[in-house]
Amino acid sequence: MDYDSFVEKVNEMGFYTPFVNYIDLKLNGDVERGWRMRATKEKKLACGYFFNGKPGYIAPHFFSIFIDAFRARITMEERNAGGKLSKYEKAIWDLLCENNKPLGWHEIRNKLGFKSVEKNKIEVRKVESALKDLQMTFDVCICGGIDLAHSRTGDNYTTVLGYGIFDKWVPMEWMKINPRMEHEDALEIIYRQAERISTGGNAKKAFVKSLKLFKT
Repeated sequence: MDYDSFVEKVNEMGFYTPFVNYIDLKLNGDVERGWRMRATKEKKLACGYFFNGKPGYIAPHFFSIFIDAFRARITMEERNAGGKLSKYEKAIWDLLCENNKPLGWHEIRNKLGFKSVEKNKIEVRKVESALKDLQMTFDVCICGGIDLAHSRTGDNYTTVLGYGIFDKWVPMEWMKINPRMEHEDALEIIYRQAERISTGGNAKKAFVKSLKLFKT
């Protein structure tokens, strides 16, 4: 399967997650990682750790339905004031807002003071978990790739996934494809489609963590 066929297939399904109970597109890890960068750079698909903290894709015509199903109805400021955000969720959010551009995972980690992963293993795991939670609540997403210098001379680069604020990345026309709906109605549409594209098992399991985050 090539990139264009992959984008077409995701649009046909509405969304795609590599859970075992879903259609397996049998993607090579490195190839799929490159497609994440390309699809989000070209704004063909939304991509992030949406499905229980696992990476997946959402087609434009399903995007607003996911927003209505899983994004909180109050602002980040209200959520923070009400004790709904973890320390690192707030820290990552502030960092991405202040930088006003996507950041790579290791940049986020370093800017929060954890340059040594081994030394700060427990805290780094908490930061990683917070970054995934922000994606499951549709506040943060993958926004293409970032070229980062990894030599003293700065002439060698590696491309990593960039994370940024969802509302700054998403095309506004995506939000106009469907009428806005209540949480329960949006969730039911997603569940029905999940069952259609599932090859077995309980497809609803892919949304357990997102739903829990929404309710809390």
